[in-house]
Amino acid sequence: MTLNLSYGRLGDACAAAHALDLIGDRWSLIVVRELMFGPRTSPDLRSSLIGISTEELNDRLQFLERAGVVVETELGYLTKTTAYALTDWGRELEKVLSALSLWALEGSAHFPVPSTGMTPSGVMVAMRTMVPPQSLPTQAPIRASWKLTDARCPDVEAQEFRLDWNEYGFDLDVGDLPRVDVAVTGDSTAWAGVALLGQSLDEALAMGDLRVEGDQAVLARVLRVFADAMAAVG
Repeated sequence: MTLNLSYGRLGDACAAAHALDLIGDRWSLIVVRELMFGPRTSPDLRSSLIGISTEELNDRLQFLERAGVVVETELGYLTKTTAYALTDWGRELEKVLSALSLWALEGSAHFPVPSTGMTPSGVMVAMRTMVPPQSLPTQAPIRASWKLTDARCPDVEAQEFRLDWNEYGFDLDVGDLPRVDVAVTGDSTAWAGVALLGQSLDEALAMGDLRVEGDQAVLARVLRVFADAMAAVG
């Protein structure tokens, strides 16, 4: 597959135009978002990306691989499974996703979009956008975890994330911790509503969309961080 550099063929030497040639097509940045927390298989990606066809996804992955944004890799030690991961350069696109998110939050009269949801990776990228890792040091450490599924995609496995908030910063990433103060499990869209849109945690718990184990006062501290961050851009 050759790279279709539309702007380049038209003689546009702008670096922004070249970037759009690489990641400006529909689905490209959304695929990148879903890979931000680690390798995913093509079937797993397709299940998470509502509305994309197998052919569209394969085309995007092949293009992004040729562009140097993603790389083919393997999951598992005994049974090798083909997956895709971001390159180091590809992971730098989190800055682009964050900038686009803040641009929409600060100015779009059409956001939030009604009757939509967020994938586990999507909500965690959004959380890191609002509170970048290694910010907000605290002398009262918190260790929290999330195990999130997308209720719209029941066949996709849950994704696990952890927060290690200490004197060095607010470190939110994929993975787990051996001991946590509070653990959240449930639907990623429900968690997005609580963390980013000011929806009621108690209501989400009562509806069974989320479950919390551990110290809810600790979780309230975490939610306050995002409430303040959202208010700052509102």
